[in-house]
Amino acid sequence: MSRLLVTDQTGDQLTVLATPDSHSLWPLKTGAMYAFSQLLAADPVDTSSTTAHSCPHCGDQLRAGQVLDTADSTVVSAADTFGIDERFLILDSTSSLTRLSAGAQADDWVPMRDKPVTAPDYVCPSCGRHVDEFELHHAEHGADAEMHADASPGGLNCISNSETVGLATGGAKDVTNFRENVVNGYTPEPDAISDEGLFYDYYFETGERTATESLFAPRYAAAVTEHPISGETEQYLSVGLDSTLSVDEFERPRLDLVAVLDVSGSMSSQFDEYYYDEQGRQCEADTGGQTKIDAATQSLCALTEQLHAEDRLGVVLYNHRAHVAKPIRDVGATDMPAIRQHIREIAAGGSTNMEDGFAAAVDMLADGTTSSDVERRVIFMTDMMPNTGETGASELTDLFADAAADGIHTTFIGMGLDANAELADAVSGIRGANHYFIHSADEFEQRLGDEFAYMVTPLVYDLELALDADGYEIEAVHGSPSSDAASDQLMHVGSLFPSAKQDGEARGGVLLIRLAPTDGEGSLALQASWTDRNGGEHTECTSVSLPDETGSFTHNGVRKAVALARYARELRAWARDVHDGSATGTGIDDWLLPDQRGEHERESVPLVVSDQYAHRFATLRSYLLDEVEAVNDESMSQELSLLDTLWRSNVQQEAEISK
Repeated sequence: MSRLLVTDQTGDQLTVLATPDSHSLWPLKTGAMYAFSQLLAADPVDTSSTTAHSCPHCGDQLRAGQVLDTADSTVVSAADTFGIDERFLILDSTSSLTRLSAGAQADDWVPMRDKPVTAPDYVCPSCGRHVDEFELHHAEHGADAEMHADASPGGLNCISNSETVGLATGGAKDVTNFRENVVNGYTPEPDAISDEGLFYDYYFETGERTATESLFAPRYAAAVTEHPISGETEQYLSVGLDSTLSVDEFERPRLDLVAVLDVSGSMSSQFDEYYYDEQGRQCEADTGGQTKIDAATQSLCALTEQLHAEDRLGVVLYNHRAHVAKPIRDVGATDMPAIRQHIREIAAGGSTNMEDGFAAAVDMLADGTTSSDVERRVIFMTDMMPNTGETGASELTDLFADAAADGIHTTFIGMGLDANAELADAVSGIRGANHYFIHSADEFEQRLGDEFAYMVTPLVYDLELALDADGYEIEAVHGSPSSDAASDQLMHVGSLFPSAKQDGEARGGVLLIRLAPTDGEGSLALQASWTDRNGGEHTECTSVSLPDETGSFTHNGVRKAVALARYARELRAWARDVHDGSATGTGIDDWLLPDQRGEHERESVPLVVSDQYAHRFATLRSYLLDEVEAVNDESMSQELSLLDTLWRSNVQQEAEISK
């Protein structure tokens, strides 16, 4: 090791430690001027930075990791031997120096290091091991975490041994993006509050169990009820989504999983802000908050904790091009702490080419097994703003659908308030697909612990429900990501995933069909057909009678679904009017001129509630309050709170106008 004392152009003196593998120092001349590049700045190790944690390898007390710990151990020893007590620089094999002639102008551009240097989470002073947060958490809380999962309301093992697994449709698994936009003062995209996403926030009574040997056991209920705002009488048929698979018998298949991480420039923006403001300008980054790339890398690290030794993991990074960061390999044969450290070092920049990212993932999975015992899945972590390569929603949907036809399924994890809900809704309705929006990485990590196995295990495909009744036709479908594809007599759902249960009720376990009477009254003849995970095809026929009196519900499950579907329909109409700039929404004109932002890059839209919608929301709130009491589900009060927020926004707008 060599120690140098250098003086920079401002006159400050700095210590430089040169490692044995650095460039030869013999040409250096005292008093001469040199240009250094790619030096690593480090502080001496603070030995007092001990923690309350013990090393999982030797049991000694761990200290907090520091940048110097990433350097060779001889550098640490040399700094101690030389008695360096202030920040110093390290000249190693990645650094360079060039002598400058008198009067020459220095090129002081500093290239980005290939791998940004990040301090380890913890270091053991005794054995020298680097310990990351995940390894430490597993070592200290492994047993407790397993106990917590058993007791969790949404966990896989919280139900008695006789309970069966519920079912829920693919597509959206929450309405987080919608809620968080409203809370932060923005008008969400209408597609951010899909029916299936809202239904997945609640548990539904599904009805009496029918005798069947099939894994899927649909149950039917009906309702006739008056709409609280229009006053029109509406007739509904619900399909309770249940299974005959017991919780104890459920086992997720082995995973061939490729995580595809969006590292484009928009991912460097704040998690709780928009990348583009309402005028379409890029917002200045606020370094004080968490960025989307921070949340994505933390979430990806958490996701890797759910994998088993026999699972296989690959990682693709993409911006304007795709890069295979980690070839697919058995988790048990992979240094996962090292992989997680690499993930945390990822930075964002560049444009967004989803097509390339997905193609690289499919290439890794294409040669994998097609057995039903193995789930081949791509998990996208992105804000859904493609602007390079194939960007059309229909073309991207075809891309994912073609892979699904070959048994490669996709999960989309939407990052940030400005994540494109419309595109996510379009592409996640295909076979085997689903999507989540995350509010925070911590929340997503908790959710992974609760339902990761359900998230990646579709059980039923291509569910079709055909009406064979002269007196009715399908007017609308609520709770299916492919509801737009419904015809007058046929409804299609691409996938059903397992879901948790509480007190016999299934999370998200309902499909709701709004019926339009045509030639009169009568019973509904139904034919349901579907394919199970193993390729078996099933058909079931039944008939259902609609109630004679308005205000009648077969059970509380269909009543709750009707209330939530009406609520979501009203909020979608409001959000659509604002985004379209209609007079009723008093919104903005977001028409884009040619050569501006791509079609999926959204600008922020302020929270706007017209007087007309404020009155409708007040009526809707009164109706929902009655329904919360009728179905005895206090968790629905969060919808009352959101309506209160929208009403207050209108009051504030009126106050500003009066000024």
